[in-house]
Amino acid sequence: MEDVKEEQPVPGCPCRAQKHAFHVSPPPCLYVSSKQARIDAIADAAADWREPDHPPRETAVADTLEAPNRWTEEALDYALNRWMQRLTPEALVDWLGDGGPAAQATVGVVHGPSGPLVGLRDAVAVWAEGHTYLGHAPDASPALLPAFARAVTDRADGIDATFVEKEALFDRAAAVTAQPARDDAGAIREACDDHGIPADRRLVRPSQRAVAVLDGHEGDEAQGGLAEDALLYEGGGHRRLALLWAPTDLSPDAYLEAMARFRGVFPAHEDTPGALQMQKAFLEARDEPRAFAEGLEFLVSRGEPTEPSPEGHLRWTEYAGLDAVGDWIDAHRTELGAVVAREPLHDQLPDSWPLRTPGDLHLPPLADEGGQAVATFLRALR
Repeated sequence: MEDVKEEQPVPGCPCRAQKHAFHVSPPPCLYVSSKQARIDAIADAAADWREPDHPPRETAVADTLEAPNRWTEEALDYALNRWMQRLTPEALVDWLGDGGPAAQATVGVVHGPSGPLVGLRDAVAVWAEGHTYLGHAPDASPALLPAFARAVTDRADGIDATFVEKEALFDRAAAVTAQPARDDAGAIREACDDHGIPADRRLVRPSQRAVAVLDGHEGDEAQGGLAEDALLYEGGGHRRLALLWAPTDLSPDAYLEAMARFRGVFPAHEDTPGALQMQKAFLEARDEPRAFAEGLEFLVSRGEPTEPSPEGHLRWTEYAGLDAVGDWIDAHRTELGAVVAREPLHDQLPDSWPLRTPGDLHLPPLADEGGQAVATFLRALR
């Protein structure tokens, strides 16, 4: 289409004025419709990817299972199904709106290694907003995001997505979003500094800790959600749930049974029992309170509120009153990404805490505060 000259009517334009200043890129009236086309392409690809036997998905899952990680096929299928069910046109528009960023930019997305789909939401937002996407997939999850990106770009001419090595990403990107492992956040910021990417053009969110606050009134659904949050990614994830705060004298039996039921549907990775064996032996040698599945698919110990190792080992810490929990959370707030509690308990907890309901820890809503932060960051790029 020809460039639009100063204050000339544009036939068929849905904008009220039907007039636009000179544009070197598509005018706003075209941006709205092209953004909708990009959203439709993402949603269309997601609809195909909801089927576990969709060939590109099957191949990407198989490749991921061969990568250096402890994720299972059941966990990958579950995560893919839930994410893809969320990527509908209506949900994407509700999250991202129908406007556009101030200008298009080349955005690098550094996908972290703490989960199979870390940074998927960032990628979807970059594609929908029309920015040029440069992705870097981690060794732990080398196939899922590139395969889904191909499915999206095959459906829309207006989406530019390329996966590159990390150094090339920083060389070429004008802005960066990243969700690295906690210990790698400093290196990401240093790389941004070295490549002249200023603080207002980077969004770095390292992996974080998560805790659960129990009150003894969790039913089967909440207990099952807690088991999912703790064990879906073998005790890991971008928000690792490893600490359960429980009222003094609350029996853990019902929660352990929920974990056992979860393992009946989502078997542990073959390497998980071996990873937990040394810690189990250490607890036994010290005669510390502990509980574990018969096949050592999970391990729970009772003690002080510290993050236990390795992943898959959970700590059960008792509290006499919520004030003690609040003091601990306040002291660890900068590294805490979520506080998981059944929804009726939220009213008794501070609004300033990053509250989540059981079962949503690893699969947050598109438009939660994290999703809004991504959308705001991308819209502000100039």
